[in-house]
Amino acid sequence: MIAKEIKNSHQAFSLIELLIVVFLISLIYFFIFANVNVQNKKKEETLSPLTLGEVSKKLIGTEGEFFCLAKCTECYYSLTSSVDIHPYKGTLDFGKDVKIYQLDSGDNFEEKEFGRINDEKVCLRFNLYNNQSSTKLVIQNDQGTFYLPSYFGEPQKVSSLEEAKKLWLKYNPIISSGGDFY
Repeated sequence: MIAKEIKNSHQAFSLIELLIVVFLISLIYFFIFANVNVQNKKKEETLSPLTLGEVSKKLIGTEGEFFCLAKCTECYYSLTSSVDIHPYKGTLDFGKDVKIYQLDSGDNFEEKEFGRINDEKVCLRFNLYNNQSSTKLVIQNDQGTFYLPSYFGEPQKVSSLEEAKKLWLKYNPIISSGGDFY
């Protein structure tokens, strides 16, 4: 009879056993989701000369401006439809000694000066337009020279300013004669 009573009393879990099971399940759950968050942070896109166009399109959408201050260590964006300026919160990788070039009317590169905002020198200004085009730039830094097209192709690292100039001039006749058809 005593053996029957002992068997009946062990058929249910005690409160301590239930607490231990809940604690173990919570611990496993925590480790699984903590790992997922770490993986998501690693996938965050770094803003660099090669990703500037894509990141800007994701942030701005159709039309707006992306600009950087403090030797390209702080970046901001604004939408044309709004007066609000938003800080870019991701990782920046523009390197050191950033110089921005554009071709002048004589087909020579000139270093661009973008002015100042709150007494901070603007080192980069990049515009997106409704027709999905953008500012055509050549970015030069300690990591190399990068050509950012306005409409055709993807940004690419080039060996020199001369190579960037060839890419720049490659599509100029097509763009400038675009209205000849009409």
